[in-house]
Amino acid sequence: MSNPITSEILPESLLEHRAVKAWRGLRLGRGEPASIEILKRSPKKRAIYRLAGVGLQGAAVIAKRCQKTTGLIERTIYEQVLPHLPVTAPHYYGFAEEDDTFCWLFLEDVGRERFSPLVEEHRLLAARWLGRMHTAAAHGATAARLPDRGPAHYLEHLRSARRTILRNLTNPALNTDDVAVLKTIVSQCDALEAGWHELEKCCESMPTTLVHGDFRRKNVYVRTDQAGTALFPIDWATAGWGVPAADLAPSRCRYSGYHVDLTTYWDIVRECWPSMDMSAIQQLVPVGLVFRRLAAINWTTRSLTSEWTEEPIACMKAYQTELSEIMQAAPWAQ
Repeated sequence: MSNPITSEILPESLLEHRAVKAWRGLRLGRGEPASIEILKRSPKKRAIYRLAGVGLQGAAVIAKRCQKTTGLIERTIYEQVLPHLPVTAPHYYGFAEEDDTFCWLFLEDVGRERFSPLVEEHRLLAARWLGRMHTAAAHGATAARLPDRGPAHYLEHLRSARRTILRNLTNPALNTDDVAVLKTIVSQCDALEAGWHELEKCCESMPTTLVHGDFRRKNVYVRTDQAGTALFPIDWATAGWGVPAADLAPSRCRYSGYHVDLTTYWDIVRECWPSMDMSAIQQLVPVGLVFRRLAAINWTTRSLTSEWTEEPIACMKAYQTELSEIMQAAPWAQ
């Protein structure tokens, strides 16, 4: 999983590494890894490591350090939800608290091949996997254990993003063009909120179920072995209970691009949801695109307080263009 980076110096004794200490606390399998590979580190102290040789039959284990607020959501998914669904998932080894803020999740290493929406086989796999998860989870008693991921959740992303942008328009690191982009996004947020009831109407007829929330290339792996080719979504930090709009919408593709084969998805879900037709699914995609862009904009606005605004502004320009395209094409945004 992920591409290795080398921004951390490992201790001379691997037993002293924080990931290994947390792993040994679970008392599962081999305690000392043959090696540690650093897969990800971030300024917010999120980190991911590959511990070689400590898992079942000597397999590698992925150790993920994250904030407890999201780690507890993932723990619920891996422990209480996925084992009861007819979908493939990484083997879950366990959860460990580090302190009041951070925790560890330990998962099977499912390899290095990423899902690609450009590969037809992958789009078909994604459609079948999502279709089975959405329909099976809808009948489970999991809603009470998961956060809301319906339209109200994304409306709050919109409002939070707008507030943060307006607070930071006077940041001296922003030039005139940067401010113009941010003001355009504020105007788009205003227009979306004014017509939010139309977007909600698109969701009213859709069943609510477990949603991943960030189903995209970096969070989905593909593994081929003797049993065939299978999909393994990871990173359930944004998961919750809602309509499957965001899962069906592409993350970085143009409005006309799909990362899931919608015909195959419909073939799966209409067995359980006979009232759902293809047009309803197609209409849900632009709704999901709006949801995803609003979440991305809100996350990106957190960097506008910095004097280093070049990267977040570049992202904002792309989001502003994409929102414009979505709003022009979506029937409910007319």
